[in-house]
Amino acid sequence: MTNTAFPWHSTQWSLVRKQFANDRRPHSMLLTGPADLGKREFAIKLAAFLLCSHPSEQEQCHNCAQCHLLQAGTHPDYRYVDPEDSKLIKIEQIRDLNGWLVQTSQQGGEKVVVIYPAEKMNNQSANALLKSLEEPTPNTLFVLVSDQPSRLLPTIRSRCQSFQFTPPDVATAVSWLEQNAEIHLDLHLALSLAGGSPLKVKRDINDDFLNRRAEVVTMLDSLVAHKIPALAAAAGLQKQDTREVIQIVLSLINDATKICLGSDVQDIINQDHLEVVRRLAEPGESFLFGACDQLLTTVREIESSANPNSQLLIESILIKLSV
Repeated sequence: MTNTAFPWHSTQWSLVRKQFANDRRPHSMLLTGPADLGKREFAIKLAAFLLCSHPSEQEQCHNCAQCHLLQAGTHPDYRYVDPEDSKLIKIEQIRDLNGWLVQTSQQGGEKVVVIYPAEKMNNQSANALLKSLEEPTPNTLFVLVSDQPSRLLPTIRSRCQSFQFTPPDVATAVSWLEQNAEIHLDLHLALSLAGGSPLKVKRDINDDFLNRRAEVVTMLDSLVAHKIPALAAAAGLQKQDTREVIQIVLSLINDATKICLGSDVQDIINQDHLEVVRRLAEPGESFLFGACDQLLTTVREIESSANPNSQLLIESILIKLSV
């Protein structure tokens, strides 16, 4: 059981603590914001805090019987619901949860449910959960965590108190990375590529990633300069992870769109590839909007399919960009 605290959570933690201290606790919470900001860790930390017998102002005590049960993953009054082996949270999981919710707390205190990522519930499982949110059992807290809250049923969102998480300021992020990650890169560039998330920098942004990204950028530049055909470019990227290729291309397209719309160069994410970004911007914003739509559609196809044809997806994107 992790109990990680991040400095950029201080505002949300203070707000939640104040509510609970003043006995204004919600029955259900929805933690939202971009991915990789530690929202799931925040939810787990809150659950541990509420279930602990002797919490401090900031966290669980780590020493009581409740904390030991949590650490062992056997606390009877805590449930963590995720997609498990599927891409979705299935109705059977929610039915099982609902059966557990009506049982009396075995430890005589709070019961806490963490659901992540909440947008992975399909309509059946979401509607099954909705019944429990509408008629919550006493001393039970639901904590839903979502990177994409717009994909949740409006009726679920309306029954939760929302807490928004945003990327930390650059100084806070750099300071945290210097203390918690062995990274020998330009941290400002790394944070830019990671959407401002120190956690994503720590996990994903390294020399290997930058080398793979350079391959994609080089191939894309050759494509828009008509030095190579789309199929040859796709073949050159065949061994790369499709999701990562799409995210790299999407980042470059977004930067090119900013150039077309007159944004300041300082707003560009891919500062080390400005010339490529400018070349991508040459066809104009209408073309780039269409390319962006296709990329986002491709992302949705990947998320909804168990076995997407990666080669065809990359080919279709590069054909669009080569026109």
